[in-house]
Amino acid sequence: MNIEKLHLIYFSATGTTERIINTMQDALKDIPLHSKCNLLLKKPHQQIFSSSELVVLAMPVYSGRIPQNIKDEIKTLKGDNTPTILICTYGNRAFEDALVELQDDIENNGFIAISAAAFIAQHSIFPKVAINRPDEKDLEMVKRFAVESMQCYPSNHQRLTIQGNRPYRTIKSVPLIPRTSSSCNNCEICVKQCPANAIQKGNPKHTDQSKCIACAHCISVCPQKAKHFGGLLYWLASKKFSKSFHVPQQPYMVYLK
Repeated sequence: MNIEKLHLIYFSATGTTERIINTMQDALKDIPLHSKCNLLLKKPHQQIFSSSELVVLAMPVYSGRIPQNIKDEIKTLKGDNTPTILICTYGNRAFEDALVELQDDIENNGFIAISAAAFIAQHSIFPKVAINRPDEKDLEMVKRFAVESMQCYPSNHQRLTIQGNRPYRTIKSVPLIPRTSSSCNNCEICVKQCPANAIQKGNPKHTDQSKCIACAHCISVCPQKAKHFGGLLYWLASKKFSKSFHVPQQPYMVYLK
């Protein structure tokens, strides 16, 4: 592949997907970085990506799917037979239909998925599951995935076959939302950065359960450490989830042949 520009587009609420993206950037350092965009914080530039540019698109998995609140942002991306690397991160349970959904969204817009991977990341709701992942071994596999992805774009290609189902699984609502302790000083950083607009301006202690996607970004960015998951329902769910998904999963990687 004669690639002239690299674009990194991702959604990272707690920093784990961003670690994967940063490792990809290091591994692809020979390609000039042209843009880097966390969709949680800003919108991507509306442009058409050419066949001489490489796009790396990385998303966390929520309920077996990609974050639904940014699907409109992904649809603004337009390609022209643009080679694309797809990545999802998941909390050691399953990535289910996230990768095939991402593939469909971008290939409908002129991109060509040349490789896809699912890497394990510390669970955002139950952080004792897959704690400290991606670890160094994971990141070494990310580097290998980046290198091998650059070797798999033949001129006469078939569509990349990715694990997942069509139609996609039905998204289930998450009954667990972050709580707010008395240490909240109403700085409203969480209000400004909530990707689902679920935290009320003027009352950051209130989170709209119908909007919250339980991404835990408010927990991650709160300078007072006032946001947290808790309560009896959370404790019971955490105990059950940790027991069911304590066995470490390994990354999934597939390449265009």
